[in-house]
Amino acid sequence: MKIGRNDPCPCGSGIKYKKCCLDRDGQKSIPKKQVMTITRKDFISEPYKQCPDLKCQAENSFGVSFLMSGQGSYTRECIKCGYKKDYILPKIKKNILYLDQFVISNLVKLLDKSHPSHERIKADPFWESLFIKLEAASKSQAIVCPDSFYHVDESLIGNIDFRLMKRLYEHFSNGKTLYPSVIIERDQITKHFEGWLEGRKIKFELKPENIAFEKDLHSWSAGMMISVGGRPYPGQLENIQKVNTFTKEQLKEVWTRWQNEKNITFVQRVKEETLGMGKGLIEVVKKFIERRSLAMTKIVREENYNFDLDDLLPPPANDTIEDLVKIAKQKGLSEEQTQETIAQYFIDVNALLEIPQIRINAVMFAGLAHRARNGKKNPPKSTTDVSFIASYLPYCDALFLDKESALLLREFPENTPSYLRLNEFPAKIFSLNNKQAFLDYLDQLVVEIPQDQIDVLKDMRGGNYAEPYWSIIEQEKKLVNER
Repeated sequence: MKIGRNDPCPCGSGIKYKKCCLDRDGQKSIPKKQVMTITRKDFISEPYKQCPDLKCQAENSFGVSFLMSGQGSYTRECIKCGYKKDYILPKIKKNILYLDQFVISNLVKLLDKSHPSHERIKADPFWESLFIKLEAASKSQAIVCPDSFYHVDESLIGNIDFRLMKRLYEHFSNGKTLYPSVIIERDQITKHFEGWLEGRKIKFELKPENIAFEKDLHSWSAGMMISVGGRPYPGQLENIQKVNTFTKEQLKEVWTRWQNEKNITFVQRVKEETLGMGKGLIEVVKKFIERRSLAMTKIVREENYNFDLDDLLPPPANDTIEDLVKIAKQKGLSEEQTQETIAQYFIDVNALLEIPQIRINAVMFAGLAHRARNGKKNPPKSTTDVSFIASYLPYCDALFLDKESALLLREFPENTPSYLRLNEFPAKIFSLNNKQAFLDYLDQLVVEIPQDQIDVLKDMRGGNYAEPYWSIIEQEKKLVNER
C-alpha cells in the first residue's frame, strides 16, 4: 500500500511520513552506483618478461602496452615500477588478397554453430583449413584482405546477420577498404583522356594504395581496431534490392540476345561492350539532366511532385563527364569542340581498351556472351563480380573468386589476341577449382616471412600469435544480443 507524504509514518513515531522516514526510504530505493577503477596496469598485457630496469628487474612484470593498429612502434611497460621502453616495428610488405563474398559467407557459417548450413560447411575440411591458414597469414602480417562496398551491399541483403559478416571481413581487412568501381573507372578514364588529347600513351600506375581509403596497406595490424557503422542507412536496403532486380531483368534480356547471336566473334563482342560503356555513360547523364529539369519545373510551378533524391543528386557518370569537360576546356577547346571531342573519344575503341578497368570489364562480359552463345542456359544473378574484378584485379596479388568468374579470366576462345587475355596483370586467380593451390599459396607466404618479423610478433603476442580466433563469431553474437 502506497504511503502518502502527509500520512502518519508507519514507524509509529506519530508524525507525518514526509517529516520522518520518507528521505531514508527514498535512499533505499536508489540503486547503488557501481564504481570501476581503471589503472595503467589494465592497459598492459602479456606476454610478460623480466623488467630490464636495473632498479626493478621484477620477473613477469614487463608487459606490452595498449596499442592501436597501424602504429609504427609498440611499447613495453613494467606493471611494478612503470619503466617503459619503445620498440620500432620493422617495415613490412604485405600481399594484397581479395576474398569474394561467398568466402566470407562460408567462413561465418563454419564459425556459427547455430547456422543451418554449419554442419554442411564443416563437413568440407577445406573451410576449416582455409580459416586456419588465413589467420596464420594475417596475424603474421603476410597478407591483408581489404574489404569493399561490395562486401557491405551483399552482406546487407544476404541470409546472414550483417553484423556477423561485417565482423569477419573487417577482421581480415584490418580496416582497409577499397574504392568502389565508379571511382576507379573515373580516375582511369580521366587520366587516359588527357593523354589521348595530347596524343601520348598513358602508363597506369597500378599500386594498391591508389585505390584504398587508407593508403598504407602495409602497416602493422597488431593492435586494437575501431569499427563504426553497424546499421544500414534509411532506404539503403530498398535501393540495393531495386538495383539488383533491375539488373537481373536486364541480364535476362541480354542473355537471350546473346544466345541468338551466333555469328559475333569474341573480339567483336569485346569491342561492342567497350562502345556500350561510352554510350551508357552519356545516356545516363542525358537522362539525369532531363529528369532533374522536369523535377525542378514541377517544384517551381508548385505542381504535385513526389520528391525523389535521385532526381536531384547527379549519378557517378555525371562526375566522369564533368571531369572530361574540364580537361577539354583546360586544353583550350570551345564548348562545341568539347562535346564533339568527348563523343569521338567514346567511339575510339582501341584507345578505350588501353584502360585496365574497361578492358577487363569488356573481356568478362564478352566471356559471358560466349558462354550464352555456346549453350549456357541461365545468366548470372548479377554483375557485381564483374564490377569488382575489373576494378581490383590490376592492383591485387591474388583473388579468391567463384568458379564462374575465375574461368572468365582463364579460358578464352582460340585466336584471342594476347592483349585481351589479360596476361599483363600478375594477380593469381584462385577458386574452388584450385582450392588446394590457394592453401599452399598461403602456406608459402608464411614460410617467407623474415625472421625479424617473427621475432617481433612473438615478443608482442607470444609464441601462439597465429592461433585462430575460433570464437570470433560467437563473441560477436553475444555483443549483438547485449546491444
